[in-house]
Amino acid sequence: MASIDSLTVCNSRQARNFIIRALKAGNVPFLTSSPGMGKSAIIRSIAEEFGMKLIDHRLSTSAPEDLSGLPFRNGDRAEFIPFADLFPIEGDKVPDGYNGWILFLDEFNSAKKEVVAAAYKLILDRMTGQKKLHPNVMIVCAGNKATDRAIVNPLGTAMQSRVVHFEMELNFDIFVEDVMIPQQWDERLVAFLHANPGYLHDFDPAHKNKTFCCPRTWDFVNKDLKNQSEGALPDEDSIYYAGHVTAGKATEFVQFTQVYNRIITIEKVVKDPLGCALPEDNNLCWATVNHLANKTTEENFADVLQYIERFKTFTHKILYFRTVGRALPELQATPEWRKAAANISRYIHG
Repeated sequence: MASIDSLTVCNSRQARNFIIRALKAGNVPFLTSSPGMGKSAIIRSIAEEFGMKLIDHRLSTSAPEDLSGLPFRNGDRAEFIPFADLFPIEGDKVPDGYNGWILFLDEFNSAKKEVVAAAYKLILDRMTGQKKLHPNVMIVCAGNKATDRAIVNPLGTAMQSRVVHFEMELNFDIFVEDVMIPQQWDERLVAFLHANPGYLHDFDPAHKNKTFCCPRTWDFVNKDLKNQSEGALPDEDSIYYAGHVTAGKATEFVQFTQVYNRIITIEKVVKDPLGCALPEDNNLCWATVNHLANKTTEENFADVLQYIERFKTFTHKILYFRTVGRALPELQATPEWRKAAANISRYIHG
C-alpha cells in the first residue's frame, strides 16, 4: 500500500476487511473512492454476511429533516420525531431473520452543509431528532474523492477525528477473483478486459463523455450479455454499448468478440491437446483460454491442461487456473494441478 495525501490506499478486498474490523470495534468507517468502483456493493455484501438489514441512505439527495425528523407539539414543548422507515430507534423490534441494521450514509461529502450538520448528530451522538438509535445499528459512511472533480465538501474537524478513513483504489487481479469469476461474468467480457486491463476503470475527472468505464458500467454490459447469444456480436451493438462505456471502448469490445469466429474450441483441444494449433494473436489467446476455462470439467481437465501448458505467456495460464480453481476446487487436490500451478500460485490471491 502506498501513502497518498496522508491517507493509506487499500484495494477492495482490504477495504472490506478493514470496514468489518472497524465495525466490530464499534467505530464508524468512512470509505472514499472514485465513482463506480463498488463501494455500495462492498457494504451490501458485509450486511448480507452478518445478517444485517441494509439501510442505504444517500445524503446528496436528502433534506435536513430526513435525518433530524419533523417537529411536533408535545404539550408546551416542541420535539422532533424521526421517520419510521429511515432510522431504527431504541425500542424498535429487530426484523425477523436479521441481527440488526447497517445504516449506510452514502455520498456523505457531497451533501449540503445543513444535511451534513444533521448527519453529525447521527454519528457523534447516535441520535435522530431526540431519539437514540437502536443499539444494533452500525453506521458506515462513504463518499467520492475531491480529486475526481466531484461535488465534495471537506469534513469538519469534529467529524474527521470521529470516523476511520479508508481510501480505496481498484486492483484488477483482485476484482477478477472477487467479482468477475464468482459472479460468472460473460466470458467475452472477461477475455476482453484481460486483454485490456486498463479499461476496467479509466475514469478521467476531465472527461467530456456522457459515461465512462468503471466496474459499475461494465457490469451493465455484463448483465446485458447474459441475454445475448454466444459468440461474435453484431456491429450495431457498438452503438448500443456506447451508452454504457463510451463509443471508443464499445467499438473495441464488439470488434474483439469477432475472434469467437476463430476460437479454438474445447472439442478440438480434447481431441488432440498436444497437436491442436495455438491461437495466433493475443486477443484470440485470451478468448480461447477463457473459453476453455469455462468448459473444463473433471473428465476433460487432464487434456485441457496439456494444451494450456503449451502457452508461452504466463498471464494466460493465470486466468485459466483462477477460473477453474473457483469453479472446480476439487481439482486443486490432484497431482496434475499441484504440479502445473506450482509456479503461478503466488499470483493467485485466493
